[in-house]
Amino acid sequence: MSELNDIMKLLNDGEGKESKLSMKEIASMVKKYILALWGKKWLVVAAGIIGGIIGLIYAYNRKTTYTAEYTFTIGGSSPTSGGISGLSSLLNLGSGSMDAFSGDNVLELIKSYALIEKTLLSPVEYKGDSITFIEYALICDSVRADCQKRTGKGKDSDIVSVCDVEFPLYQERETFSRAQDSILKVMAGNFMKSNIVAIRKDKKLSLMIYTFSHTNEEFAKEFSSAHLKEVSQFYIDTKTSLARKNIETFQEKADSVRRKLDQCFSRRASFADANRNASGQMVSVTQWKIETDIQILSNTYTEMLKNLEVLKLDLAKETPFIQVIDKPRYPLSNDKMRKLKGIIAGGFLGGFLSCMGLIAFFIFCEMKNKMNAEEEE
Repeated sequence: MSELNDIMKLLNDGEGKESKLSMKEIASMVKKYILALWGKKWLVVAAGIIGGIIGLIYAYNRKTTYTAEYTFTIGGSSPTSGGISGLSSLLNLGSGSMDAFSGDNVLELIKSYALIEKTLLSPVEYKGDSITFIEYALICDSVRADCQKRTGKGKDSDIVSVCDVEFPLYQERETFSRAQDSILKVMAGNFMKSNIVAIRKDKKLSLMIYTFSHTNEEFAKEFSSAHLKEVSQFYIDTKTSLARKNIETFQEKADSVRRKLDQCFSRRASFADANRNASGQMVSVTQWKIETDIQILSNTYTEMLKNLEVLKLDLAKETPFIQVIDKPRYPLSNDKMRKLKGIIAGGFLGGFLSCMGLIAFFIFCEMKNKMNAEEEE
């Protein structure tokens, strides 16, 4: 038993020596590389200066991206059809709920191509004139300015460019040319993929965040506001379309009953004038029929008005709304890179990369010298 303990002790002592030896080697290696880097300090400084200059140039030429952010929630309660009487059921009407879009689906609705396209074709005020958002975007991207510079220069008449295409206000969508469709599709697709972000803030919360980013601050704010309005209106119209259709149908039926009731009033007045001094059973029966029709139509019309009010109340309950909690205000948040920050980041990155490169070069030289020494032996 004692021999086994002696063996284990020797092994442990050996491991400890190896561990101490390896730590010494690591410390010696680190010290050697630090001294080697210190010998090349002016090279590292030069790399840092070059990196700082590159960072300054990047910060100066980089386009700033502005972000308009909305925090909103979806409100609205589901209607109840308990207040509607049996008459509306006989007429195949009811309040109904249009659940085509739930709260989560609104996030996907925000990024739908159709609504982005509709927003791009909607009007916006620019320098006192009303233009479409897509024209505003082309101006912000300097496309229209480049087109003015090209005025008078020779152009291939067979090639259609953005400079040859305009998007006037209120042009019917069906009348768009192939070039207009192509440009609109590309811009809407780019906005959908790169500029628009819609997320739920927390799975346990109903708060949602919508952001739109663009290099022009005014365009970012105006477009985000118009786009969210389009989404909100589309969402409300879709959710309430069935209830509105029911109200319209019920109103038509109520108006029809009212017209028949008015006709009965006219018939009674005409019959009374024509048979003022008449007597007999036939006169009494005819008059009783007219009065019965008036009573039935009056009761029916009164009941329909009650149900019509219930339908309108259900519509008010069913109508959802997008409640904006936080909305963007000037100045918008941005990722502007200041010149000092660019110099510091570029200088640090240049110095760090130069140090890594020098260390890699030192290791390579050591390995090469070691291999040459082994070959000579």
